[in-house]
Amino acid sequence: MKNINSHRVFKRNQRDPNPDGEFVLYWMQINRRLNYNYALEYAVGWANKLGKPLLILEAFSCDYPWASDRSHTFVLQGMKEHFDTVDHRSFNYLPFAEHETGQYDQLIMNLAGRASMLITDEYPVFIMKKRNDTYPARVEVPYYTVDSNGLIPLGLTDKDPYSAYLFRKIMQKHFVEAFTHPPQKDPLEMLENRSGIVLPEAIFDGLPDTEEVLNGIEGFVSGLVIDHSVKPVSMHGGRKAALDRLSGFISEALLSYGDQRNHPDVKMTSQLSPWLHFGKISAYEIVQEVLKYQPEEWDLDRITYNNGSSGGFFNGNSSIESFLDELITWREVGFHFAHHRDDYDQFNSLPDWAVQTMNDHRSDTREWNYSYEELAASQTHDEIWNAAQTQLREEGLIHNYLRMLWGKKVIEWTPDPETALQYLIDLNNLYAIDGRDPNSYSGIFWCFGRFDRAWQERPVFGKLRYMASENTRKKVKMKQYLSRYGNQRSLI
Repeated sequence: MKNINSHRVFKRNQRDPNPDGEFVLYWMQINRRLNYNYALEYAVGWANKLGKPLLILEAFSCDYPWASDRSHTFVLQGMKEHFDTVDHRSFNYLPFAEHETGQYDQLIMNLAGRASMLITDEYPVFIMKKRNDTYPARVEVPYYTVDSNGLIPLGLTDKDPYSAYLFRKIMQKHFVEAFTHPPQKDPLEMLENRSGIVLPEAIFDGLPDTEEVLNGIEGFVSGLVIDHSVKPVSMHGGRKAALDRLSGFISEALLSYGDQRNHPDVKMTSQLSPWLHFGKISAYEIVQEVLKYQPEEWDLDRITYNNGSSGGFFNGNSSIESFLDELITWREVGFHFAHHRDDYDQFNSLPDWAVQTMNDHRSDTREWNYSYEELAASQTHDEIWNAAQTQLREEGLIHNYLRMLWGKKVIEWTPDPETALQYLIDLNNLYAIDGRDPNSYSGIFWCFGRFDRAWQERPVFGKLRYMASENTRKKVKMKQYLSRYGNQRSLI
């Protein structure tokens, strides 16, 4: 019987390893960590099998949709932390930041030409998906992708889950097996051939000097042809910051999460999504740490399969149960959906009932109609929506509960659902640190009916779930939130 982690590995071409290759290449595209990383673990295993040293390439391109100072700075901060802290004598780590379009591709192809095989991260959306669809035919060596995104392997599902309930049933059946087959904490400890790799200078002709880039991130980023209006945020892009955030969440908020998470004023959400998105911290280690705070008598034997219900599976602290349902079920359902659907970001990927009800209400009168520029600048009549957009624009995130309202109102304030969808994708992917992620696509598309059901019919929304700002004001504590991010912060 196969280990559950065999469902994480995808062979993308039929090449044989190059026996004359100088190294095994691990191309770190999105899961940018050296710990708890199945892809790195798999690369170490192949390096040992072939008797080759391992080259870890962590690179970042400048030519991608929604590129900005914000995303660039966050990634380069994490890269610098790696560069400053790794023991370069123990393994070969090569960071690289592209300055001009084409340099990234040039480096990948040059390194692949010297490698025995190439292993990289499996990721079901955005430019990583496009690369993994095209590079296997271009390189002359085996090309493997390995899923280190979540607890439940992407290869375990055979079709896109249409609801969180359906995916929760799958999660519940496989949680214990997945949790008890964890990634290695430090896979590089197992690396046998630690020979240094000397690459010819010609490979780097015309490329920026990485050490200079990492020691002058602000200056480097300012010279790129990207969106400089979206400024860096206070969050640091390194793994240490991710671990500090996890520790703070557990000590200050975890055991109150279930009752308090929806209230912006009490700040009980984890805010881990930026580091999860860029792979600085793994879902496994978050689950591992959180489960330590179950009641003293709790253990894995307490877990009870309950046919997809959102409560009563872990049978421990209710706040821990709520948080893990968000972290595993609601986060990973989007990964599995996108893994099976190339049209994950398209309007027609929505359920038939949702498309039909929106088509039925296309001609309904919209009381308000805002342009993209007005929305981006928080310039609407709605104080709560403006505050949420201001938080996103200035800090790179939105409080989890308000994110749902934020998406729903744009449906109401734009001429048609396709325009609303494009505006939300652009706003999220430009400003949010955790944008361009399967989970953020889930959040946006949920507003249009994905992973939801039909509700009572009403104008504009049809049978889509409706949310009202005034009801939100009554339900959640947000006086301090509105004071901080309210209308006076709009740009117009």
